[in-house]
Order: sequence, then C-alpha cells, then structure tokens
Amino acid sequence: MVKHIRKTALIAVLFCFLSVSTAAHGEKTRFTMAILPCSDVVMTFKRFAPMITFLKQQTGIDIEIIVPKDLSELEYALINGEVDFALQDPHTYVRLATLFNKTMLLKALNTEGVNAQHAVIIVRKDSGIRDLHGLKGKTVMFGPKLSLTKWIAAKELLQNSGIDIDKDLKAYSNAGCCEDIAFNVYLKTVDAGVICDHFFCRHGCERKELGIDMRQFIIIGKTGEFPMRIFASSKKLPDDLANRVIQALLKLDKENPEHAKILYAAEFGGFAKTSDREYNGIRNLAGIRR
Repeated sequence: MVKHIRKTALIAVLFCFLSVSTAAHGEKTRFTMAILPCSDVVMTFKRFAPMITFLKQQTGIDIEIIVPKDLSELEYALINGEVDFALQDPHTYVRLATLFNKTMLLKALNTEGVNAQHAVIIVRKDSGIRDLHGLKGKTVMFGPKLSLTKWIAAKELLQNSGIDIDKDLKAYSNAGCCEDIAFNVYLKTVDAGVICDHFFCRHGCERKELGIDMRQFIIIGKTGEFPMRIFASSKKLPDDLANRVIQALLKLDKENPEHAKILYAAEFGGFAKTSDREYNGIRNLAGIRR
C-alpha cells in the first residue's frame, strides 16, 4: 500500500513538472514552486499543499508543487525555466544563487518567530549510549541529503566530536521525515537518529498514532544554529509576478487562526524579508566563493 501511494505521488510530481502550460501568445499560465524535501515526497506534499492553496487564492496565480530529487535536478529545472519559485535550505540556495533574483528573498521563521533551526541526535534510554562517542560501532539514521541540519550539520557535529561516519560507524542511512527516523530508533532498527529539535515539543498526534513513547528517548547531541529555509524566485520571472507571491507569504500571520493552520502544517512561524549577504556564513561553510 505504501509503495503504491509513493508511486502515485511520484507520478503526480512528474506530471506537475512536465505540465507547465503556455498560452497561445507564449506566456506562462501555470507556475511551479520547487520544494526541496526535508521529508519524503508524500509528506512534503501534505506539509505544503495548504500554503500553495493559500497562494493561489491570494494571488490568482496557478502554482503547482514539484519536488526535485537532488540539487542537480533543481539546477537543471531552473536553467530550463521549469521552476519559478523555490523553497530550499540555505546551503542549496548559496550553490544556485546566480539563478535566483537576489533582490527578492524571504526567510522562513520557526514557530517562535526566529530564523533558526537545530537538529538533535536521539537514542533510546536503554541503548547504553550516553554521548556522541558512544556511537562508534553503532548505526545512525540521518535526514535527507538535502537537509542542512539533519545531514550536513549533523555530520559536522560528529566530525567535531572525532567521529568519521564512514570509518567509525557500523552503518548509516538517510531517511525522510522526523517521524520515520524516531520510529526506527524506537523500534531499535537503528541505534541513533537525527531529527529536528522541535519534534519533541510538537506533533503529539503523530507520535500517538505511531505509538512512540517519547520518554524512552534521550538527546546525546545538538547541532549548531543555522538559518531556516529561503524562498526565492527565478531570475527569469517578472518582478511584479514574483512580488505578488512574496507579499502573500508575508501576510501569513501565526496569530490568525486560519493562517496558523497553514504555517503549522509547514512547521513554520511565518516569513520575513532577507538579503543575500545574510548567507555568507553558509557560503563559508560550504566552501563557496562570494
């Protein structure tokens, strides 16, 4: 059943990706927003579908979600005009910044209204693991390779603790959403998992449905603080059209009950304007020249 659902979702993604239509005079009538997944394809659609519906209602622009599988696929789509907007982690943005309009950028805010995110490494209390050094010879499940915190920052955290994931771990893997990773740790499929820090204080319903008792986990490590996702528009998109979408996103207010539902689904607290220079620190981390 799960395989069928995921296959259906992938077909939907492909359909959306290929169905960017044009009017008789050559102008686009449908636009695409690429959302770099922090979870699997199905979960990504569920999380951001309410936001896309809101944007359509606010702007009158027909926008569809696409979920690129990796950085190269996103780059190819941008170059070929198949992506108009992108919601992505900072390390993805800085690598493709020349393809975006740098004067029209938004930063996502967390549920506390701050542009900051962390990941934590969890183990079961009965695992006998009490710190990062205890992971040597163990199995670890990271987040997707497009995730700044659950992959890149987590690797850096382990490296700074003297752990080479290729030499010191028994094995490691990359999974999707925090729920899947926590579930695998809970079932002892893996010894440790990397999840978003806010997973502990949110998603009570999801944890209950999965049968996860969060009291059985302990946190043995926490990544540094990194900026949250960036909303950017393609350089090929007219400024007035991009601005309509930006203004709609800035209207989202977590104090508004209807807006709160949209933001909660996406695990955001809102959006704020930002500038390209705010991400020079990420460029330094990624080894990219300014």
